Amino acid sequence: MGGLKVRLEDIPPEGLRLEFEEGPELLADCFPTEGPVVARVFLKRAGIDVKARGHIRAKVRLACDRCLEEFVWVVDEDFEVEFRPQASLPLREEMQLSREDLEVIFFEGEEIPVSDLVREQVILSVPDKRLCREDCQGLCPVCGQNLNAGSCGCHRRKPSPFAVLKELMARKVQTGKGG
Repeated sequence: MGGLKVRLEDIPPEGLRLEFEEGPELLADCFPTEGPVVARVFLKRAGIDVKARGHIRAKVRLACDRCLEEFVWVVDEDFEVEFRPQASLPLREEMQLSREDLEVIFFEGEEIPVSDLVREQVILSVPDKRLCREDCQGLCPVCGQNLNAGSCGCHRRKPSPFAVLKELMARKVQTGKGG
C-alpha cells in the first residue's frame, strides 16, 4: 500500500508532528467514506523503536446488521502505538502475545508507514456490531419489511418449541392410542 511514509532519519530528537488528510481511497476496500480521513500524528524515536500517538477523524458509511440500511459512523479516536523494526521480531514459530504486543506494529526498511497506521486505526474503531441506532427493530422475518419504518402487519408469533409434541399428543388422543 502506498500513502504517507516517514523516513526514520527525518524524525528529529524532539519528535515530528504531522497533520494531514487522506482521501477515500485509503479505505476503499473496506468501506466508503464521507469526506477525508483527518489525522494528527506525533512520532518520536525511542532507541530503535518509534512511538506514535495521535488522533483520527473520519465518517464511514456502514450497513446496519439488523435492518441493512446504510448509515454514517463517526470515527473520532485517539491512538497510541509503537513501531518496531521487523528485525527485532523473535523468530519463534509460536509465541504468546501480551496486551502490549497488540499495540506494536512491525515495519521493514527505513520508513514508518503512517498512512497504513491511520487506516488500521480507523478500521479498529468501527464496531463489530454495526447498528444504525441502539433500538433498531431490524427486518420482519416473514416479509422483510424494515420495522423501523413501521409495522408490516405480519403474524410473527414464535411457535412454541413444544408445538410438535402437542400435535402428536392430540393425534394420540384422537386415535385412542393415548397412554
